[in-house]
Amino acid sequence: MSCSVTSVFTFKIESTFDEWAAIFDSKEANKRHAEFDIKPLYRGVSKQDPQKVIVIHQAPEGNVQKFIEANNEWMATHRVDLSTMNETAWTASLNKDNCCD
Repeated sequence: MSCSVTSVFTFKIESTFDEWAAIFDSKEANKRHAEFDIKPLYRGVSKQDPQKVIVIHQAPEGNVQKFIEANNEWMATHRVDLSTMNETAWTASLNKDNCCD
């Protein structure tokens, strides 16, 4: 049993938010997320900067990082500026017995 982690990512895109969101919401993206047991919870765009995006996922610990490693080239082709990616991780508890699914 692994701990479920909520990951909050912010990054810049080099397209419009609508173009990027169409890819993020696609069947292909859903399939790629499912391969790593990632559940997207929210995606949005900054009101101050239309090129800045936030994505919130929930997944077993380490799976989002594995997803990024496996899919970074695919993500870059969709005009995601990976150099701007910032992640914070959140869990229900720091105690492994209380943070697991």
